[in-house]
Amino acid sequence: MITLLATKTFLKKSWTWLKHNWYVPAVVIYTLILWLVFRRKDAASEVLEVRSESYKAQIDAINKAHEDEIKKRNEILEKYAEIVDKIEEKYAEDQKELDNKKKKEIKEIVEKYNDDPDAMAKLIADEFGFEYVEE
Repeated sequence: MITLLATKTFLKKSWTWLKHNWYVPAVVIYTLILWLVFRRKDAASEVLEVRSESYKAQIDAINKAHEDEIKKRNEILEKYAEIVDKIEEKYAEDQKELDNKKKKEIKEIVEKYNDDPDAMAKLIADEFGFEYVEE
């Protein structure tokens, strides 16, 4: 029975001391946890090195992909410019051919209807979509 009373008294005194000096055991526990976590310094440094190498590899892959995209975009823009130039040239040629064709048709109409200007004006208006107005 004496040991039970002695134990009970010891626990009460310990609890009172702990309530007033709680920071001492907290600092001791915190120190032990830090020591356990950081005592394996080599493993932590290996993990950091692997992560660093992985990061560099990922950045290199991203840069390579970016360069490839820029090359493809530039090639597409060059092809686009070439196609637009060809289309513009073709349009200009077709426009010249059409103008020459219209000139030939007008010349034929003028030669054919040289004596009748009103008929010639009506025919040219009908042929090319002009509006003929008599004065």
